[in-house]
Amino acid sequence: MESEHSQRILVVDDEKRMCSMLLKFLQQEGYDCQSTTDPAEALAILEQNDFDLVISDIRMQGMSGLELLRELRLKRPGVDTIIMTGFTDNHTYSDIIEAGAVDFIGKPFKLPELKAKIERVNRERRMLRELQETNTALGVVLKRVEGDKERLDADILSNLQQLIFPYLDKLRGTRLDEKQMTYVNILHLNLLKITSPFMRNLSQKRANLSHMEIQIANLIKAGKDSKEIADILGVSINTVTTHRYHLRTKLGLKGEKVTLKSHLKSIDFLVM
Repeated sequence: MESEHSQRILVVDDEKRMCSMLLKFLQQEGYDCQSTTDPAEALAILEQNDFDLVISDIRMQGMSGLELLRELRLKRPGVDTIIMTGFTDNHTYSDIIEAGAVDFIGKPFKLPELKAKIERVNRERRMLRELQETNTALGVVLKRVEGDKERLDADILSNLQQLIFPYLDKLRGTRLDEKQMTYVNILHLNLLKITSPFMRNLSQKRANLSHMEIQIANLIKAGKDSKEIADILGVSINTVTTHRYHLRTKLGLKGEKVTLKSHLKSIDFLVM
């Protein structure tokens, strides 16, 4: 965290006596300060040097404090400004704040009052910077968590593919009666339903596939033909054919001389 002594302040007032008084006071308070009686010179100084705060009079020769403030907002938007004015009847607090200043102080003022305003601006700047740093850190953490979740989803689906679904295929290859085959297909379908949120999260990041499309894609990848897929999912062959067409379109295979099965085997996000 920055200390107040590291803050750089530029004082701008066309009265030399005011500039000298403020410069002496702020330096005694530990601030790194510079002053000028010329607003145009103030802009030149700000182009060549970094300052955290500008304290400017509102009525000056050649350029008013509000005109200087507008230039600052265009050229150095990160620099805060406190406006000093002895003409409070001409300029309200809201006028000055809407112009872009962080605060204003009416002349004549006591130096401790100005000090309090500077300290408040410094506190708010530190809080804003800390908030920005916290938001950045949270963004990194959330991105890491999202990556971890995606890897976990992929691991779950990969384990199903390697440890469970091959044995369901072996069961289908044995002499099961119709009732037993129905139970195997129901088990397969229920496992697909359980894992569909994982599959959907992975697929949406890449191809924006629907729930049914991802299930059919997994079964195609596993070597199932349209009739077998229709039996497992309890849909018609025409439905499977339609989804196969949509898969080819979404995966950029429309008009390409490549089978859907071979393409699906070449990518890793459609695990079953």
